[in-house]
Amino acid sequence: MKKILILGGSILQVPIIKKVKEMNLEAIVADYDENAEGFKYADKIYIVSTNDQEKIENIILTEKPAAVITASTDSPMKIIGQIGEKFNLNTISYEAAVKSTNKYIMRKTLEFHKVPIPKYILIENENDYIYKLHEIIGNKIIKPIDSSGSKGIILVDNNDVSLDNYYYSKSNSKIGKVLIEEQLVGNEISVESITINNITHIVAITQKITTGSPHFIEMGHFINANLDKVTEKKVEAITKKAISSLGITQGPSHTEIMLTSEGPKIIEVGARLGGDFISSHLVNIANGIDLLELHILQSIGEDIQPKFNNKSRGAAIKYFTSKKGLLKGVNVPDKITDMKGFKEMKLLKEVNTHLEDIISSNSRIGYIICEGTTGIEAFESCEKILNTIEIEIE
Repeated sequence: MKKILILGGSILQVPIIKKVKEMNLEAIVADYDENAEGFKYADKIYIVSTNDQEKIENIILTEKPAAVITASTDSPMKIIGQIGEKFNLNTISYEAAVKSTNKYIMRKTLEFHKVPIPKYILIENENDYIYKLHEIIGNKIIKPIDSSGSKGIILVDNNDVSLDNYYYSKSNSKIGKVLIEEQLVGNEISVESITINNITHIVAITQKITTGSPHFIEMGHFINANLDKVTEKKVEAITKKAISSLGITQGPSHTEIMLTSEGPKIIEVGARLGGDFISSHLVNIANGIDLLELHILQSIGEDIQPKFNNKSRGAAIKYFTSKKGLLKGVNVPDKITDMKGFKEMKLLKEVNTHLEDIISSNSRIGYIICEGTTGIEAFESCEKILNTIEIEIE
């Protein structure tokens, strides 16, 4: 039986761990958290940081896996690239991993290849921030160059010169550097794709719902996004150009795009499966394509092609949060599973957890997934179901 090493064992990695086992492969999971949700489903576990290259390499020497993969997180991508090259595994290259995880290098690379992006400035210290803040006119987005999950992202008003915004963003960067970017205004979407032998196949276009300013936390998604054909073709073209520019020659990608009055502009490209259960659930429900299986097969050296068919329905996820306080209970009606479109619901926080302000994706306390004839219908079903749930806060 072939072994697959999965880096990361959080709830977002659970679907790919389960998929590995469904495919009669051995699932070996590494995570620093001894209580990681994914450990419940693994054949073998290692309690190590997925950023500790030496320990990950020792696991590979011991287990000799056929592939090393992750899902829904950028954090281990550079190590996956290094390990792939060192042990001759089918992974993204190290160079492409760096370009797709360091937001500054990503910006420079896309700019060089004339891919439309927001204006940006690298900030390395306090003086940089003070003297360069107004080089970008208007409201700005401040973000760490190396974080994910909306951590450290904040909208700064044009007249706000407080260093507090800089310190907040910097505190979420492993290397202490941030970007100042122009605020793009428009409709935010994402594109799910898979690249095979340097050819990128667009699998789905996803509409994104966020909290808006100041932190832009993702609170929902639905497939398929309701785009006109002209816009859809532009989105597909810019996605393929961005992925090619970053040197991604194989594997899944999750590309975030803002549809501005000047046309689509790339926000970020993740060289991995999309998070928030987009790749693992929504794509399959809506379009009948199992991206997880394709990624696993490609990683173990199998020849693959996305099996596009005529299935085109809607799928959506809606996250929910609550006001700050102690979570005392979540009352879910028994009838919820019989409500229109219902597919899945899960709580992400335990009772008696203290809830903080909504500043990152970790602030979300649960989600609902629904299906429908269209993405909008599926999302509306999520909202209707959510309205029947009572959240008790003390």
